Amino acid sequence: MTSLPRLPRPLRSLRSLWAGPVPGLPVEAHEVRTPRLLLRPYRATDAADWRRIEDDEEVRRGLDWPLRTSRQVAAHLLARTAHRTLSAPGDLLVLAVEHDGRVIGDVSLHLRTVAPETRIAEIGWLQLTAEGGHGYATEAARAMLDLAFGELGACLVTAVIERSNTSSARLALRLGFRLAGGTAQRATFVLAEADHAAECAAQPSRGAVETPPLGTKSVDNL
Repeated sequence: MTSLPRLPRPLRSLRSLWAGPVPGLPVEAHEVRTPRLLLRPYRATDAADWRRIEDDEEVRRGLDWPLRTSRQVAAHLLARTAHRTLSAPGDLLVLAVEHDGRVIGDVSLHLRTVAPETRIAEIGWLQLTAEGGHGYATEAARAMLDLAFGELGACLVTAVIERSNTSSARLALRLGFRLAGGTAQRATFVLAEADHAAECAAQPSRGAVETPPLGTKSVDNL
């Protein structure tokens, strides 16, 4: 079957008006506070912190990012500041993760489908290598999952991770995701709303320090 061409954003917006409002949409970016972190939209004043993120070799390797010039880094940050609304398939919402006044990473949601009965979002995360081992990534990702299953009303959240990025795979498993498949280069993890609720109930302290997954949650076979 030949797929239909992707409509430009203005035309997709018009199509959504013709179809009428979609329950639970749009979702706008806003501040989210956790025990230790502030999640909020990026600002132009985050330039120095964003430069540190772009210069982090482990971040670039895990996300398969190129080494960008100063101008490209600035343009990338500018693009990230604009991703603030989820209303149509393909939309991206990004929240910077701030700790003690510094941006140490971010979490994001890609809206994949919008029908309430089958709404799917794809989560992403990144964090400065030097900030690992304190549970910040887990804390930020859990907050974004709360937004996905709560405010957005997703019934399924996916995470697509480079198979070489075992730290991200461990984080996905720690959050309750299950390995569903993928390609030779990337693994696809899925998390259902009911499984997220069960994971939250089993985690009385939402700011716990990260620990590696054990037993059947091993990522050795990714």
